[in-house]
Amino acid sequence: MNETGETALLPENYSDKVFAILLGLADGATHARDDIDPGATEILPLYLADGLLEALEWANDGVASDEAACMWLAALRGYNKITGSFPDRAPEPLGRWIDKEFAHVEIFEKIQDGDPQNLTGLDSADMGQPGRPTGPGTDTTGVLPRAAVAALLGRVPMGTTETLARAAAFLTHDAQAAKTTIAAAKIIRLAMERSEEAAGLWAELLVDLEGPSADALREVVAKISENISLAPEDAYNAYFGENAPEQAEESDIEAAPAAIEEESARDPEVDAYAVALLAAVYGSEAVGERPASALDDIISELHDRWMALLV
Repeated sequence: MNETGETALLPENYSDKVFAILLGLADGATHARDDIDPGATEILPLYLADGLLEALEWANDGVASDEAACMWLAALRGYNKITGSFPDRAPEPLGRWIDKEFAHVEIFEKIQDGDPQNLTGLDSADMGQPGRPTGPGTDTTGVLPRAAVAALLGRVPMGTTETLARAAAFLTHDAQAAKTTIAAAKIIRLAMERSEEAAGLWAELLVDLEGPSADALREVVAKISENISLAPEDAYNAYFGENAPEQAEESDIEAAPAAIEEESARDPEVDAYAVALLAAVYGSEAVGERPASALDDIISELHDRWMALLV
């Protein structure tokens, strides 16, 4: 049911967009790092998605569950995967299918680093929540990728998306970052439901937001909005500042310093969210040209399990 009491329908191409958003999180982070190994940036939101999946499984069995607690326990399993151990004094939840699948992921050098605040905030015996944050006063871009996960749940009021986004943010950050996470989740949700038409609604969600995560979100929204009329692949390339060969007017030598500067400045957390937003707008066509990822099998399984409970 939606806010008006009517039976809510899943957005058009919902399955395709869920799959594309999950792929987009991995692709954006990988593109920013330019490294074949997966990183903490995309691993943590995939675990958070599995936490929501577990809550859906309980609900499907007629058992009430705490979505925030499910996400926290999943995040602890993600912490264990990234660092090799659970936080001191924290619960050590039993593994799930995703833990078994991650054990088969080949890591050539190491799991690439993400926003350090995500691990610092989870390094606690207690779950971070409003009034008792484990990251008091913190606001970093690491909250953005998980906003895409909070937006995945279809056929729920927008207030539910807000609740999930707030809970996800407070696992590691504080109130200012939580406000940005809520806005970022709503932007993804609108894009899933309205595609290109959603761009006209994004600006109002950014009003009064402050801090580094908000600044990054504004930049992503501005770049994607500016090119919203382009074909999906072109919009992707435009976000990353990549032009087709026939469009490049300067030589490779002349362009090299700017390219190096651009590459060094990329934030995997921001780019993961940005490609997820592109995927929410265009669906899988936004990531149709992406190279294969070490996490593709996990993402495919996560998508299939998610859709099995929602259709």
